[in-house]
Amino acid sequence: MSCCSQTFIDLFVFIKMLILSTKFLISEACSSIRPLQNPLKREKEYAVITGGNRGIGWFTVKGLVESGMKVIVGCRDGPSKDLLYKSVEQAGFPTGSVEWINLDMSSMDSVRAFGQAILDKNVPISLLINNAGIMFTPYALTKDGFESQFAVNYLGHFLLTHLLMPRLLTAGTKDQPARIINLSSTAHAFGWFEINDLQAKTHYNKIGAYSQSKSAQIMFTKVLDEQLSTENKPVKVYAVHPGFIRSNLYSQTWYAKFVSLTMGFLFKSEEQGAQRVVYFALSPQVEELNGNYFENCNVVKPIALVRNRDTQKKLWETSCQLLDISKFGGL
Repeated sequence: MSCCSQTFIDLFVFIKMLILSTKFLISEACSSIRPLQNPLKREKEYAVITGGNRGIGWFTVKGLVESGMKVIVGCRDGPSKDLLYKSVEQAGFPTGSVEWINLDMSSMDSVRAFGQAILDKNVPISLLINNAGIMFTPYALTKDGFESQFAVNYLGHFLLTHLLMPRLLTAGTKDQPARIINLSSTAHAFGWFEINDLQAKTHYNKIGAYSQSKSAQIMFTKVLDEQLSTENKPVKVYAVHPGFIRSNLYSQTWYAKFVSLTMGFLFKSEEQGAQRVVYFALSPQVEELNGNYFENCNVVKPIALVRNRDTQKKLWETSCQLLDISKFGGL
């Protein structure tokens, strides 16, 4: 691809992002947070969340603990771990209600070690929230050779879900299935998805790579939920956009900072974003809405590219190949 062609594509994606983001922001400003009505108390049940040490992740942990759940949080050792335990102490949570296990989503070895550590506990997992993510980062390949946004936002969560599926199946029942919540984004609507170049070896675009990773989460949700439903397994899957949230994700690029500074008053808080996540984690009202993508707690049809069945199937097969998975989750 020529330099001129790359520049044109980057400009086009940037303009498309500005137009769609403005549209979505206006919609966000007009939306309200749906309250969690009559949530089930979940004492003695276990939840797993990636990246639960700050932002939406932390407030999600807080909501789950308040429901009675024990929460296993995966985040990096060092400052991330320290921040988590400081927040736990300040919240005054009961001893043992939150447990930390080291996790680096950019490393598939770390994801495997995290999953194995949970399996070794031999406890049923009622809820898995694939929350950790990065946005608009410079081009980088992980040590596994994967583009970083694709690895952290999607591929690592694909692997973790595969590893923990046996525990989710054990915890779920016909009356109360286990749940998997995949955090996606309206950014999928930017329409960037290179199924034949998922690692961006031909051309890298920060915005496009983020869009691609969030599109992948929606496609993953659809295919996995269909497999589980076909086999009458007691696990349900949801893809959720938590909203435009005031968070440190908007510090990666000058244009993200500009949007945050000029239009941040339209954003929701991290706690409000977490309320949407907790709604799908615990609300009985969404029990039969599995397999869908949601914005503001409402079912929304993703763009046609994401709904393409051939692309969904090829992404699934490619993901299994990249991770050397012969039978996903033992299904």
